[in-house]
Amino acid sequence: MYINSFFPYSKLTESQSSKGIEERHYSMLPESGLEGSCTAIEMEGIQINYSNILSRNPLILQSTAPEPMAEMHFSLSGQITATNKALPGPVLFSSLEHNLIALSANKTTETIYNSPRQPVVKLEILFSKAFFGQLFHEDCAVHQLVMSKMERDEITLVAPQHQPISSAMQLLLADIIQVKRKGFYKKLFLESRVLELFMLQTEFFDRSAAQQACHYLANLAGDIDKLYFVKELIDKDPDAAHSLSGLSRQAGLNTFKLKKGFKDVFGETVFGYINELKMQKARRMLLDENRPVNEVAYLLGYNSPNNFGTAFKKKFGVSPGKIRG
Repeated sequence: MYINSFFPYSKLTESQSSKGIEERHYSMLPESGLEGSCTAIEMEGIQINYSNILSRNPLILQSTAPEPMAEMHFSLSGQITATNKALPGPVLFSSLEHNLIALSANKTTETIYNSPRQPVVKLEILFSKAFFGQLFHEDCAVHQLVMSKMERDEITLVAPQHQPISSAMQLLLADIIQVKRKGFYKKLFLESRVLELFMLQTEFFDRSAAQQACHYLANLAGDIDKLYFVKELIDKDPDAAHSLSGLSRQAGLNTFKLKKGFKDVFGETVFGYINELKMQKARRMLLDENRPVNEVAYLLGYNSPNNFGTAFKKKFGVSPGKIRG
């Protein structure tokens, strides 16, 4: 998610520029319905985006990367869901989670703010492909994965399941967010913290991959195609009355392998994934097709509009009848 997505909802309050570093601060406009601020810092090959936003109503922002990039993503508070046609499904970020992402150029990501009672606080650090190339080391599996995806202009998450932000990472994130230095010294300070944070993150993913590779591959290698088959069944008809036993039978997997394998590979439970697809479809039907709430509930297979309304409000923080304003 890039800071210019907030431009229609914000005003520039401060701008600073010195050799090698540019910094801009924005505050949310009162009439936007948003509260909070965001900061964008640009250095050669590095972008740092920090935002602290409270959205009491559903907020959907669109963003694109101008070129293949690597993104270090740190969610500190609140909850967002990101969707991109190039991804296998919705990606949910919650408090104190991180991941490393290879971004493709000019492919729109839609970010949905899901925390009407809690501000969404996040820090994103983006590296240009050229800058990432300077950091690249051929012996690091994580570097190889991200670089190969950028070379092919593909989007991917290094970890299928987001990881908790460590205490060491939290200290570096606080340093970046709260930095008081100015000009050249600020640039040096931020570069040093960003590189240390990148070292911790890639070291963590590289070590985890090495530790888990043999066990993970031994248990999942024969089941990967079957798990993707299950996902395809769900994607084709998310409104069907899916059951674990039925999906297991069609895929030739026992229910334990289906439940655990689906979560390991796709970062979401089977029914969590189905519910996410249903909720996104419901939002489109309400907003884009202007369908009545009762009809949407029926089409999505809910027993009653009340059950649908409860699920929808839990997801988006607003009842389906009020999402159109």
